[in-house]
Amino acid sequence: MLVDEIIEVLHIEKTRKYIDATLGSGGHTLEIVKRGGQVLGIELDPEMLRVAEERLAKYIEEGKCRLVNDNFINIDTVAKEYGWVPVEGILLDLGVTNIHLKDLTRGFSFENPSAELDMRINPGVQGVKAADLLNVLREDQLEELFKITLDPGSAKWIAGRVLHSRAAKPVATVGDMLEISEDLKIGKKGLHKATLPFLALRIAVNSELSNLEEVLPKAFGLLARGGRLVVISFHSGEDAIVKNFFRQKTKEGAKILTFKPILAGEAELGVNRRARSAKMRVLQRI
Repeated sequence: MLVDEIIEVLHIEKTRKYIDATLGSGGHTLEIVKRGGQVLGIELDPEMLRVAEERLAKYIEEGKCRLVNDNFINIDTVAKEYGWVPVEGILLDLGVTNIHLKDLTRGFSFENPSAELDMRINPGVQGVKAADLLNVLREDQLEELFKITLDPGSAKWIAGRVLHSRAAKPVATVGDMLEISEDLKIGKKGLHKATLPFLALRIAVNSELSNLEEVLPKAFGLLARGGRLVVISFHSGEDAIVKNFFRQKTKEGAKILTFKPILAGEAELGVNRRARSAKMRVLQRI
């Protein structure tokens, strides 16, 4: 996602240290190490970590990158443990990967209605599934959950639908949630009716907004003078948190390098529909 743009704003320098806090399959890290940078990659999903390890095996062997299975909210302790302080640049590419979205077994995709409604990035360390939230939260709590992505009226409507559905039988599968979302009016052409409710569930299951609020100050604190924090968000809630944090840091002498967010170009949009929602912002420590 936005690979060329990321490489340009990071200004990769040989032997300098960088952190890819959302490693995924390792695509961004690969481009950084190919240009001489050294990367500490952090990835919560152990399956994704294995993909990245295979992709980056040569550079791992050469000592040009270290990969760690952890939550990026622990970026400060992980960086200090591996002696990766200070760093010239840190990347946060938020949300989930296209690989997750195409996974037919974990509840991220609509394509397999019989799949369990799970949505955990790392089931080994996360206890609560999306289905658990739908079956145990009160109506007011469900409304707050869905307000992450829906207007208050739509959030109240779908919370009521969840209560009606689970009164008959527990919500368990992707298909159950698709049925609950069937008559939702979202007012956005071309968007699947279940997209926003599913997004709200995924954000809640993985504590994505609270984790973002926690990681930003930690990441900024690891930067060397002149170092850059690059954040790619995909949802207005994420982008608002990033903008507010960046503005706060300018009062302490940091510099925002993106007056407007950097968006994906036409070429990338042609091959990756998810890129249409991506907004990249960059903050430099002075």
